Amino acid sequence: MRAANYSSMKIFNLEQIKEINSVITSNFVDGEDNFAAKSNKTSEVKFVYYGKIHKYISPFIDFCLTANNNFFGFDLHPLTNLKKLNYNIYNEGQEYSWHIDAVPGDPVRDIKLTALLNLSEESYEGGELSLFRANEIECSEFNIPGSAIIFPSFVNHKVNKITSGKRNTLAIWLSGPKFR
Repeated sequence: MRAANYSSMKIFNLEQIKEINSVITSNFVDGEDNFAAKSNKTSEVKFVYYGKIHKYISPFIDFCLTANNNFFGFDLHPLTNLKKLNYNIYNEGQEYSWHIDAVPGDPVRDIKLTALLNLSEESYEGGELSLFRANEIECSEFNIPGSAIIFPSFVNHKVNKITSGKRNTLAIWLSGPKFR
């Protein structure tokens, strides 16, 4: 694997963010948040099927696949319309402590990449995304609404506590065959 820590890009404007949020909030489905063991996650999580929103977020998916091709090189399973995506809502005082994204014990797949899309419509303070490889890296460019970021799921990461406002993100985990 190459040494890239992450890739990020501003993709959507505020008008597009509002449209994506409207479609997502109109199509919530039941689901269970299986957050990382031994971590502190206090955000609210809702779920939406990829098939309901794929045409609205296709530039985000293109960004993810291009970043994988250019920086990470993982074998990935295709996204299906029935894949549930997490819509994370962080209000003041909420956070997600250090963790990695994984599916422990799954015999056929591993989560390879974590992809996040900032869908916040209002400004917020705090809520910085940090990654940890050899040292802590604050990904400040992801605080801009409409921005996307992608990184290997086995990289330790966290969301700092929101100090004011509300932060909304869409999370997609791209999986592939088991690591060997």
